[in-house]
Amino acid sequence: MRWAVLFFVLLAPAGAAAVPLDALDPDAVYALAAVRIEGAETVSVRALRSVMRMHPTPWYQPWKRWLEPAIFDPNLLRSDLERIRAWLREAGRYEAAVDCDLILDGNRVTVVVVVHEGPVVVLKSVAVETVDFSPTGAEEEALRAEVPFVAGAPFTQAAYDAGRDRIALRLERRGFAYARVEKAARVDTGTHEAEVRYLATRGRAAVFGITYVEGTSQVAMRLVRREIAYRQGDPFDPGKLDETQARIFGLRLFRSVLVRPRNLDERSGVVDVAVTVVEGPPREILAGVGYGLEDGVRGQLRWQHNDFFGGGRQLGFRLKGSEIEQVVEGEFRQPYFLHPQQTFIAPLTQLRDDEPGFTVARIRFAPRIERKLPRRLTVSAGYSVEYDDLSNVPSATVARLDGGRDAYVGRGIVSSLTGVVERNTTVDLLDPREGSVVTLAVEQAGGPWQGAYSFYTAVVDAKAYVPLPGGRTLAGRVRLGTGDGFGQSRDLPMFRRFYAGGITSTRGYGRHMLGPLNDDEDPVGGRSLLEASLELRTPVYGPFGGAIFFDAGEVRRRVASWTLGDLEFGTGVGVRYHTLVGPLRVDFGVPLDPPKGERRWQVHFSIGQAF
Repeated sequence: MRWAVLFFVLLAPAGAAAVPLDALDPDAVYALAAVRIEGAETVSVRALRSVMRMHPTPWYQPWKRWLEPAIFDPNLLRSDLERIRAWLREAGRYEAAVDCDLILDGNRVTVVVVVHEGPVVVLKSVAVETVDFSPTGAEEEALRAEVPFVAGAPFTQAAYDAGRDRIALRLERRGFAYARVEKAARVDTGTHEAEVRYLATRGRAAVFGITYVEGTSQVAMRLVRREIAYRQGDPFDPGKLDETQARIFGLRLFRSVLVRPRNLDERSGVVDVAVTVVEGPPREILAGVGYGLEDGVRGQLRWQHNDFFGGGRQLGFRLKGSEIEQVVEGEFRQPYFLHPQQTFIAPLTQLRDDEPGFTVARIRFAPRIERKLPRRLTVSAGYSVEYDDLSNVPSATVARLDGGRDAYVGRGIVSSLTGVVERNTTVDLLDPREGSVVTLAVEQAGGPWQGAYSFYTAVVDAKAYVPLPGGRTLAGRVRLGTGDGFGQSRDLPMFRRFYAGGITSTRGYGRHMLGPLNDDEDPVGGRSLLEASLELRTPVYGPFGGAIFFDAGEVRRRVASWTLGDLEFGTGVGVRYHTLVGPLRVDFGVPLDPPKGERRWQVHFSIGQAF
């Protein structure tokens, strides 16, 4: 590594010189030009940078080089070197060494951190022992399964601590609020092996006691109490405290919510709980503008009252506009509708949707009942009545529909029943990193419900997110849909047909341009849809991230006629800039077999991940 530093010095501007840290003039002020890390072969350079507090001015903020140049602080560098050494020890590298060289060019300093990784210590054995109880064979195996590493794996501080915390949490979730787990490790630097021992004390079982609510003033206390996920006398479970906190915060009436045990130190067997809230304004106004290459300039304005006439009722109105869609929407929500886990939702919507193959003007009233079930399941059922007015539908498109012009209905009422079942284990809606979302949505219109259209549709959408080392995420999605008309409707209406291609679909293709086209190359849509995507998301530098994706999709005219033979493929890369409201996304997609007359690439810009 010294040769690498020497090479760097030779390439440095004239006048640059390598000096030791202690040789710098203590009274001089130096600007920090750059920080380089050399010698990291198996450990992540990004991880090493993340533990440092000394950072040069980012390249994407060049103005700060003149207005607020980064100052070199020798004491901060010394503490950074010690933090890197500590991180390497916690990563199982007990013999690692860290040095530094300084490249001085006038009053500018380039820091070169030189890392000597050394061998990694691996786990030789792990034992879980109990003090005040004798576990069954199954219980002993379950406790052992909570240890997140196995023999032969690198011995890291994070996994070592996680084993203790997970064993304790398992006992706590079974009602043992006072469980305690001690840990011990013997590290042999000669053999580079570690022996780990956990000692679990269960203590007495406990139940939930009295819940105290503090901080309510304008909001009725009963709204908070009805969101409590446990009853007095139930076995203690810290997961119920987390669920309670999330449910209270979900009322959108509080700036902060804290739910914690109140008297654990007493070890009485009865755990009282303190719920502390800080109220926020019941009304909120949100405004936003943006731009997308598909829908052009867009904006929205939303007003919402989160405690409309008390009881936690919500009433909101939204205006949304872009070159594709213009929407006026009002929505009323009545929580605790006939059941604590049930909500009545009544949206009224008027919109105009200008798609590549048609334009539809719609007014819809779609009340539904939504119910939360255990295991993060949500089900909803409702009735929808809407009036649709189709226009700008090419004659060549109408001719491609079953029944042609004689069966085509350009306007009329859709009367339908709808149902949705969803299981969502993700946390972040705009940028999920782990978990999954599986959704089944069905609709049946006409028949006994009358109306101008008779049809059914069913869509299954499954998404999964797998965290990878280095802050990366592997995301995958499969979407399957089908539907058909019946009775007087020989085909699906244009506004319920399936389309693919675009910013959240197969990204190498333009909006709705993957699938059947008419003689004028306008999208016709179909009665079967199959889409799949695989995307690797990775951090790059600071708030910037990148993505590599591979998409596939097909739209077919026949019902439930999915086939891999008609799949169209697209691939590409993307850039992400992470903000408080989610990632700003730019994707560059390339179709492997571009449709006739279409570009051989597509650029998509939006907020939030593609799926």
